[in-house]
Amino acid sequence: MLDFDKIITVYNNDYNKTKELIEKIGISELTAKILINRGIDSVEAIERFLYPDISKLYNPFLLKDMDIAVKRVIRAIEEKENIWIYGDYDVDGVTSTSLLKNFFESIGVSVDYYIPDRLTEGYGLNKNAFDFIHSNKGHLIITVDCGITSIAEVEYCNQLGMEIIITDHHQCGSELPKATAVVNPNRINCEYPFDKLAGVGVAFKFVQALANKLSVEIDYQELLPIVAIGTVADVVSLTDENRIIVKNGLKFIKKCNNCGIQSLIEITGLKEKEISSGHIGFVIGPRINAMGRIGLAKYAVELLTTHDKQEATKLAKMLDEENKKRQDIEREILKEAEEYIENNIDLDKERVLVIASEGWHPGVIGIVSSRITEKYHRPSVVITIEDGKGKGSARSISTFNIYDALCGCKELFINFGGHKQAAGLTLEREKIEDFRAKINEIANELLDEEDLIPEIVTDSIVNVEHLSVQTIKELEILEPFGIDNPKPQFLLKEAKVKNIRKVGNDNKHLKLKIEVDGVEIDCIGFNMGHYYDEIDVNDSIDIVGALEINDYFNENNVQIAINSIVELDNDNVNFIDKYYCSLKRILYNECDNEINVDNISTFLSNKTTSKDIVKQLENDYKTLIIVNNHLNVLKLLKILQTTGRELIKKTSVSFNLDNTDKTNNIVINPILNEINLDKYERIIFYDLGFTSSYYRYIEENNNDGMIYLFDNTDLEYNIEALEKIIPSVDILRIIYKTIINAKQKVFKIEIDKYIEFVKDKYSISINKFILRFSLDILKESNLIDYKLKSGFYYIKLNEKPNEKIDINNVYVYKSINEIKKLMVTIKDQYANL
Repeated sequence: MLDFDKIITVYNNDYNKTKELIEKIGISELTAKILINRGIDSVEAIERFLYPDISKLYNPFLLKDMDIAVKRVIRAIEEKENIWIYGDYDVDGVTSTSLLKNFFESIGVSVDYYIPDRLTEGYGLNKNAFDFIHSNKGHLIITVDCGITSIAEVEYCNQLGMEIIITDHHQCGSELPKATAVVNPNRINCEYPFDKLAGVGVAFKFVQALANKLSVEIDYQELLPIVAIGTVADVVSLTDENRIIVKNGLKFIKKCNNCGIQSLIEITGLKEKEISSGHIGFVIGPRINAMGRIGLAKYAVELLTTHDKQEATKLAKMLDEENKKRQDIEREILKEAEEYIENNIDLDKERVLVIASEGWHPGVIGIVSSRITEKYHRPSVVITIEDGKGKGSARSISTFNIYDALCGCKELFINFGGHKQAAGLTLEREKIEDFRAKINEIANELLDEEDLIPEIVTDSIVNVEHLSVQTIKELEILEPFGIDNPKPQFLLKEAKVKNIRKVGNDNKHLKLKIEVDGVEIDCIGFNMGHYYDEIDVNDSIDIVGALEINDYFNENNVQIAINSIVELDNDNVNFIDKYYCSLKRILYNECDNEINVDNISTFLSNKTTSKDIVKQLENDYKTLIIVNNHLNVLKLLKILQTTGRELIKKTSVSFNLDNTDKTNNIVINPILNEINLDKYERIIFYDLGFTSSYYRYIEENNNDGMIYLFDNTDLEYNIEALEKIIPSVDILRIIYKTIINAKQKVFKIEIDKYIEFVKDKYSISINKFILRFSLDILKESNLIDYKLKSGFYYIKLNEKPNEKIDINNVYVYKSINEIKKLMVTIKDQYANL
């Protein structure tokens, strides 16, 4: 029954160093916790992180072979050799190529460059490219962002009489290319202190080393914005040296004289904004990348290297237009892919979505795969078929290593490669179905249902004292945000909704005012307008979001930018149906309502009052949790939803104990005598039951393995819960009247619309529980028959009986009211003890 749409995980690190960091660095407790969550937990590391000055960049000559590479380039400059830069077609390769070209030009050295066509040449070095460079009298080639695994291609380059220097950041194979120099922080024997540089970062270190040996000053204001763009867009870690690069690159980005960058800023509407890593990742980067996807990456290099403002504007507009075309192509393919999934894939059986079609643009299938994985939260492989071969891009979820899975299917591929979260492959068309079957077989062995639930990781639970403008301003020093330094997200629990409305174009966004501990806070949820129909004023919700400052009318106020909302889903038709059936089963199995209140009062007075169930679930004891009140069931589910994936994977929630292989089993409305309690080491009674047999069981079977989390307030809560589900006689009459007025023997009602209709027309309080109970009472009275299917009640009107029906004698109605009387009796008797 764990059909969560999301899992919320709160970091739970060792925060013993927090006090020391607060005292020595002068930061808040919240900031200290966030830094510890990022693995930055010493005074020295935090100071380096908070103050990322250019002077703290590492010595480039710590990179193995850097001295060899620099000496060879200096010789090429002195001997006026023809130098070529060979780059990849993505943003990292384009910025790397542009960076070297601009630097060489600044010192008076003319160089050429070559970027392969993604559609005809593919990724990396190739022999035809070397033939072209050789025919153009190339002497020395410097690769950027590629070449580390190109053993045969480098050998061919050597045979042509050209020398090659490899600068790359990708993982190395067991053998390195026989190049003049191989500069890569990921070399096994490289002692460079940071191995997460992007390709453009390695190229930048090459520039630093060259400038040092040539005794020229580096114009960081001109070069670092390019390095920052490539670093952010390549989605590498934004810690350590990358943080220094990006932090300073963003500081210089509007000040630099690079015509191409300024034109991109202008064309994308960022001129009046403070540019962040998010703007690079989602606005600037995609426009540069779009050119490589369609085989025109050279125009992106021209944009970043031109000194002609008019030419830069023209090229920036071209990139913008091509990006729009790319988006149109992507949308069309995504639509076709989603239709294929809907019509051809059983999501209950296939955990990896393999979608293939003729003629899809190979340059955008990776993006489409990302969109599909994001929407369905499953690994996906999108394949375009051409000339009998399928070329695919794969994306995955955090709980599934797609590269390892592809290794298990390698006999089906012409070639493949990648890493944990993304990969590419090529295979014969006729092997696509075999691949679909094989990779799903692997996924079924490795993935549980809980692995397919999206997870939101939050830094901390926040309280009212954290929600200050001063604290939020302090958090801004953690920028720029990205991989390994995500924007802090927080969990705010039990917020009471005071006001709710839709805002923005087409009412797409949500505006909330919430109250926590007497303090009101504004919240904004972009593209969350649908929650308007799911949340009511006075609802208690948990919110995951980022803390922001809203400076509306120059007045600074705290605002929460909502990432997700966790609310009590007390309106789920399937849950209501199952809960009602379990409650009805108890009614029909109950014998009498006699209870020794004197005995049960002992348990109401002497037991654990804390409802902190998580501490009970985190151990490895075989544990059974018994819960009865449907409001408590929903609270438990909400608590469980915010405990993280690992605890959820070891816990089942059911009405019939059908998942007894789990460590923890939460069972709802059980008949205790039907449960084999001997196999549990702990039995937790979370709340008070509704029947006398429940109380008798507690009286007769109390032992050390039983834990009681209820108290006398549960009696009132049970009465409240019953009042929310028992229909009054007036409501029964109204519902029967609407059924008769339908003037059809057999018809269906859409539940939500019907409830709204009855509320508006008759001004009564009704919910899905009350509707279900009412239909059951009418059915037992032989007035109707009904079935629940796909959110509709299908109703058949029976012949009207000759005799008047006394609702109070209908068993289901009589029994539930007797349970309510029992709760009231126990409550009154307990109060008089």
